[in-house]
Amino acid sequence: MAALIRAELRKIFSVNLWWALLLPVAVLSFGAGWLGTAFGTVASLEQEIGGPLPLGLLTVSMSTNFSTVFAALFGGLAISGEHRTRSITTTYLTANPRGAVLGAKLVTYSAMGVLFGLVNVLFSSAGGLVGAGLDGFGDPGDWFTVGGAGLLAMVLWTLLGVGFGALVSSPVVVIITLLVYKFVFEFIVSTAMIGASFDIGPYLPGAAGNGIVGNLAVPIFIAAAAGPHEAETPKEVFQVLHFIFGGTYDHPWWASLLTFCGYTAVFCVAGWLVSRRRDIT
Repeated sequence: MAALIRAELRKIFSVNLWWALLLPVAVLSFGAGWLGTAFGTVASLEQEIGGPLPLGLLTVSMSTNFSTVFAALFGGLAISGEHRTRSITTTYLTANPRGAVLGAKLVTYSAMGVLFGLVNVLFSSAGGLVGAGLDGFGDPGDWFTVGGAGLLAMVLWTLLGVGFGALVSSPVVVIITLLVYKFVFEFIVSTAMIGASFDIGPYLPGAAGNGIVGNLAVPIFIAAAAGPHEAETPKEVFQVLHFIFGGTYDHPWWASLLTFCGYTAVFCVAGWLVSRRRDIT
């Protein structure tokens, strides 16, 4: 397994894809942290609550929810990219059984997911420091909590991408499906479910992935901003913040985590079952 992992690392760093997808994460995260806090730290609002707003926590959530698509694309091209270049034949023939190849890719791309997550959290936080200063993050423990959730979300999105890429094997399908689903399809479904007796929105993959961070960041922000009046905060305030920064009102973060872990496991297992029988000649 160690030799397979080293081989996967050589494949990753021998091409430019990893930094081509990592660069937009850094730019997007910094922009979200800077512009988000600069827009939100309105002097009059801060005076009303008697202290600075921890908007940096919300912008970490927002940047994570947008940046995870790059991690998913990176993971999705792990196997589908090899099908495009036909290198998958050599990979499978020299590393039998095929399940070991997928296992090595999952381990390697988990580490790369950590790298994507660190870049996202650090650049988003750097943007927040520029926009709001150190006070814009509130308690350091809250920053570590939200940042850790962002790191975990990025790793899980990367692994889901690996499983999905193994399942469909076409890089074009991987790219189009992930982009259309995350930014178009799920938004339409969630909008159509407004007012329904049972809202399936929080259990869709995109919303569940966003909720890992958003369902932590928004309640922490409300608690810090409202103080002893947290219980009196109207539902609409939560809903507006969740709409902008991710997550779902009155839905615990751990439920989002378990839901998304389930999707990740399903795609990885399905990808393994399909790839072990796929013709590579």
